[in-house]
Amino acid sequence: YRILRAVKNRFGSTNEIGIFEMQTCGMVEVKDSSELLISKGKELPGSVVVCAMEGTRPILVEIQALSSKTPFGLPRRMSTGLDYNRVTLLTAVLEKKVGFNLYDQDIFLNVAGGVKITEPAVDLGVIISIASSFKNKSIRPMGVIIGEVGLTGEIRNVNFIEKRIYEAEKTGFKYCVIPKNN
Repeated sequence: YRILRAVKNRFGSTNEIGIFEMQTCGMVEVKDSSELLISKGKELPGSVVVCAMEGTRPILVEIQALSSKTPFGLPRRMSTGLDYNRVTLLTAVLEKKVGFNLYDQDIFLNVAGGVKITEPAVDLGVIISIASSFKNKSIRPMGVIIGEVGLTGEIRNVNFIEKRIYEAEKTGFKYCVIPKNN
């Protein structure tokens, strides 16, 4: 599979991505890219599905977190596909506002499928995936998590909520966790 992102586009947005599969006849468009990037119906601690916008296109991706007690004095924070500084900030919010003691936990985050997400609408999914791994409890399957998290711990509304919910419904998900203001 290959992800193609336009850097410059005279007639449209540069934030759009295309997902293609390399076949013997060349690159072929993947019609339902969300199906490719998620594993539906599995109850695994630390794994949640979020809906991010790539330009005007909603895309469902799986965020995976691993929280593990560190034997060293300084815990590690690593992320692949998410901004490291944003992950550190969200971990601090989880410690301060929820009361989780993550000071002795290494935290690793990964966006499955190699997608890079920069939008804050996946914040709630990041926090829930870290909490799920830390408590070793899976969340209810077949759900999508959408929401931005502020520094004071509030869940903030996001744009294009209807498109996000429609994409989740179209892909077969049964519920969405969204901000109250949406």
